[in-house]
Amino acid sequence: MEWILLNSDHKIESPLVEETSRVVTLLVPENYYDRLSPENQLSLSKKLPYLLRRYGKFISATRRINSKAGTTLYQDRGRMKRINFRVSSGHWSILGAFAHAHGVSRCYLFNFLLSLDVAGIGDSIVETVNAGVPTFHEYYSYIWHLDLTHNRINRQLKFSPNPIRTIYDTSFPWYQKFLTNHSTS
Repeated sequence: MEWILLNSDHKIESPLVEETSRVVTLLVPENYYDRLSPENQLSLSKKLPYLLRRYGKFISATRRINSKAGTTLYQDRGRMKRINFRVSSGHWSILGAFAHAHGVSRCYLFNFLLSLDVAGIGDSIVETVNAGVPTFHEYYSYIWHLDLTHNRINRQLKFSPNPIRTIYDTSFPWYQKFLTNHSTS
């Protein structure tokens, strides 16, 4: 039997955070935008890094928004306001990885995060998920797996470290003593 060997090692690689920011466009519902004060309308473009820091761990570990792995959900049609702003390539890439893993568009996820913030969900999340640990995981890996043999599609977001450790350096002798004393009590 003869074999055909194909090279599957092709990849695209670039710096996560580039020297220049990029101009992106997101759509938000007009009724939401119109309710904002003029100051908040202007600062809406600066919300993305804040939302990712506040809800990043929650959104990476929560149940996926779209239940169908082969489709991407977009916002409902309606009156939308285009918002153009500059964003770092790192924040844009993280939003993209989260959105792809959830099977939704970046605009959809941005508005979902805004709705969490408006509802005040972040206060409880910050206290339980974000307290004492780094803002983001060290790496995220988005995998879209197409299994033609078994007729299956799945989207998966892997991240590390998991579990996230506190920011304390556990190699300090005083911390080791603390752990020993608390594990015996």
